[in-house]
Amino acid sequence: MSRRAGKLAAVTAAVTTLCATAALTVACGLVGGDGTRDGEVTPARDLSPTPATPPEEALRLWVERRLNQGFVADCDEARRPDDVGKQCARLRGERDGLLAYELGPTFGEPTRLMILQAIGGSWTIAYLEERDPDLAPVPGIPWPLETGATVVVVGTSRCLRVREEPGLQAREVDCLENGTVVTTGAGPVERDGLEWWRLEGYGWSAGRWLRYPEEAPAHRKATPTA
Repeated sequence: MSRRAGKLAAVTAAVTTLCATAALTVACGLVGGDGTRDGEVTPARDLSPTPATPPEEALRLWVERRLNQGFVADCDEARRPDDVGKQCARLRGERDGLLAYELGPTFGEPTRLMILQAIGGSWTIAYLEERDPDLAPVPGIPWPLETGATVVVVGTSRCLRVREEPGLQAREVDCLENGTVVTTGAGPVERDGLEWWRLEGYGWSAGRWLRYPEEAPAHRKATPTA
């Protein structure tokens, strides 16, 4: 073997040995710099938490596809006669990246409340509440509850029933008046068409009548001793 051929063989063996180690697999072309093998495509990471399209666009698509009606992005911008018979939206609030809108016929009362969430670079309807214009809705925006949150009982006709277990058939152990401040424990548990939360020191209650303090009416009561 010539001296030149011997050097070439030595270099080839060295490169082969180095490519066998995980630390140099990128340099050897076995794995791309982004962690994928050659020929694979890495999905682009969404670095922007806010979608490029406005949230009202998600509402427009929902109205057109589900209700087959026209849409006005802002109820205050609706004009007669062009916008008669359409649906319109009104922004109600924002919390932790979530947006709450009222939706209803132009020049009428809102019939729905929707909460939008940014997921995967687009706005998604995370919550939908149908409302009867003839009935007063539960006050405040029903933002998603979290364990350990301080919340207030609101909007009940008499009081909020507390039960031993989640579910309408469980034994009632207490009844909390509007304005009672409580703390959420375990939950949520979906049962009987309601979302149930265990209230510290009491039992289980439906989250429909629980609101964060800033969403509750001004008349609040201190947390009573259980």
